[in-house]
Amino acid sequence: MMKKSLYLIAALLLVGCQSNNGRHLNRPFKFPTASEIQSQCESQIPAQAASRDTNLWLCQVVTAIQYRFFDADKYQGKTCDLVIMQPLGKPPVSITSKGGDPDLCVAAIEATNQAIESNTFPMRPAYLKDEIPMRFAP
Repeated sequence: MMKKSLYLIAALLLVGCQSNNGRHLNRPFKFPTASEIQSQCESQIPAQAASRDTNLWLCQVVTAIQYRFFDADKYQGKTCDLVIMQPLGKPPVSITSKGGDPDLCVAAIEATNQAIESNTFPMRPAYLKDEIPMRFAP
């Protein structure tokens, strides 16, 4: 049940991916740090919300990836299903495409890897399993 809920929530959150024009500015684009992303997410989710820990984690994942997901409008109407392997207390160790648009999957994996490499991808909560399904649907 939790896996299906997480999958649905992740899909709904990633639907909001917007094109990021940070690369096109005359000045360098500054990506937020993990603590800035966490603060932003904490301010958006009420303290008494049900499943707050899950919602905070999802918000941090989605935000970290969105900042690195350029040209989302190019993939409008397409989806990509990924499985992220993340051992407890460690960053993700692999990302596997499980179906969907091949070009979107390449872009989604690249954006996710960039979030991991920049240390903005959060550690998974203990109650989630190592395999985390995510659906990208810009």
